[in-house]
Formats: sequence, C-alpha cells, structure tokens
Amino acid sequence: MQQSAKKILVYGAGAIGSVLTVRLTLAGHQVSVIARGENYHVISQEGIHLEDLTGHHHIRPYRVVSDVSELEPQDYIFIATKFHALAEITPQLKALLHDDTVIVPLMNGIPFWYFYGIEHSSEKTYIKSLDSNAQLSTQFPLKNLIGSVVFITAQLLQPGKVKSINPYLLIFGEPDHQLSNRLKQLIELFVDTNIEARPVETIRDQIWTKVMANLSSNPLSVVANTSLDQIYSHPYLHPISRAITQEVRQVAACYGARITIDPTTFLKLGTEMGATYTSMWYDYQKKHRLELESIADAVFELAEVYGCEMPMTRCIYDLTQFLSTQSLKQEGAAS
Repeated sequence: MQQSAKKILVYGAGAIGSVLTVRLTLAGHQVSVIARGENYHVISQEGIHLEDLTGHHHIRPYRVVSDVSELEPQDYIFIATKFHALAEITPQLKALLHDDTVIVPLMNGIPFWYFYGIEHSSEKTYIKSLDSNAQLSTQFPLKNLIGSVVFITAQLLQPGKVKSINPYLLIFGEPDHQLSNRLKQLIELFVDTNIEARPVETIRDQIWTKVMANLSSNPLSVVANTSLDQIYSHPYLHPISRAITQEVRQVAACYGARITIDPTTFLKLGTEMGATYTSMWYDYQKKHRLELESIADAVFELAEVYGCEMPMTRCIYDLTQFLSTQSLKQEGAAS
C-alpha cells in the first residue's frame, strides 16, 4: 500500500485515539501520537494492539511523543482526549499549525464552538459551563476546525491494548454548514480504514443526536451499574432512558436542530449495542473524573435559555455527581 505524504497527529492514546491511530496506519498513513505516562512508555516500546470486528491488528505509530515540541506542523490533528483536557491543549496547538492544518476534536457532548460560524436566535455567544473565561473561544484556532461526531465504542484494556465489538462511524461537518473542499479531503483520508466517514452539512443535528445518546446512557450506566442493552430495554430502566431522550429532543428543537431518528428506533438500536459499557462507566470504575461538562452541564445551560425543564435528566445527573464525588473522596482518603 502506498504511504500517504500527509502528516497526521492523534493527540491522545486512549481507546478512541488508539482505534484511530491503528486504522489510519493500516490504511497506509503516517500517524504520530501524543501520549503521556504509562501509555507513552508502552506504545513507544510495543506499539498498539487492536482487536475489532476485522481481527487482531498490531501497529507501531510513525512517531510517539509526549510533547508537541517534538513535532513539526501537521496537516491533520485529531484531538482524542476528554473535554476537560482541552484548555491545556489549546495553547500548544499554535506550534503544530500551518495555514491549511485541519483540527478535528473527537469529543462527546456539546462542543465549546457550538455558536461559531452560524447565525442563531439565542443571544449566547459562548457556553459558560464549557468556557467560563472565554479562553477557548478566543484562543482556539477556530478557522482550522472541522466538527465531528464519534460513533465508536471501544475499551482500553490496558495501555497499548484496545478492543471494539461494534462497527466504526465518524461524522464530519464544517461549523458554517459548507461542504468544503477540505471536508471532502478529510473524508478521503478514511478510504481503506474500515471506518465509515460521513460528511454532513448540518453537523449540529448530528451533535444533538449523539448528545441524546450520551445523556440517556452515560450517567445512567453509572447509577445502575449496567450496560447499554439493559439501559434501553430493561423494564426498570427503559422508561428512564426514554424520558431523557424526550427531554433532550425538546432542547435541541429550541436551537433549530433536527433529530431525525424516531424514539422507538433509537431505543432499539441502543439495545442492539449489546453488553457494551459506556466510557463514563469505565471512568467511574477507575475513579477518574467524569466527563459531565459537555455531556450534561452544557445541555442544562442551553435548556435554561428557553425555559426547558429536564427533570429526569437532572435527577440521574445529580445521582451520578453524588456517586462520583463519593468515589473521588474515597480515592483521595485511600491515597
């Protein structure tokens, strides 16, 4: 397979970053990875192992580094970290850019750039719960950004070893809803990767669809200590997840977004994901900080603008926050 001349960087070597690195490398691209701690040491020495629907794969990234100073400007930068790492990452991006660099954050929830590039009826210009001091809105190189929605489920078994049991889908779109040449070129990057890459004009519709999936499953997976098939089908949990999806739909509609999948089909698809656990469930088990800002806090903030009530979502969120706070206190006391 002919080697790509494009310089591609995956910032973050967790489950999603590792899947992306392996699949792009197998398609013939030169992919560099920024990793930290044990991830850095293991991947530097042993590469990345991925087990997915196509079999077992082992690759060594083109370069593995722990700091951006070790890299030259890149053509594509995929940020595959939790949202709360973005404030630290943003000042580092400048050294990695040339005029045509494309940056793609691969993150759950409402993006901090939600109001960038479009006209909207709300007076909001940024989302305070995501960007309290407007640092991201003013410092992030937004002209380089293409939005994404990630439909990939994967588990980081240990540093450098990842498993996925479902197909891969990435949806990409420009913040201003244009089907630009750079968007088309981004899609072409995924030829032969076994990742379906889909361009859309209305990326915010897809964002809200994923937010509905995240909010109806992630916090509830922590509270109920269970997997997606149970969340969407168990007689005790199904009414809760269904109520949350309806509350999210209401907020999305206030911002002109269309969630086209009907509730019954959505819940059926969730059930068909099988005994898959959410990333938030894994974070809770590891006593990590939960990714609630973009998945929940931002939605509550947007709902408040239009007076949308979200009682079921708020209830499950509060329980999740309580459990997380108690878990982190115990971890702190133990250490």
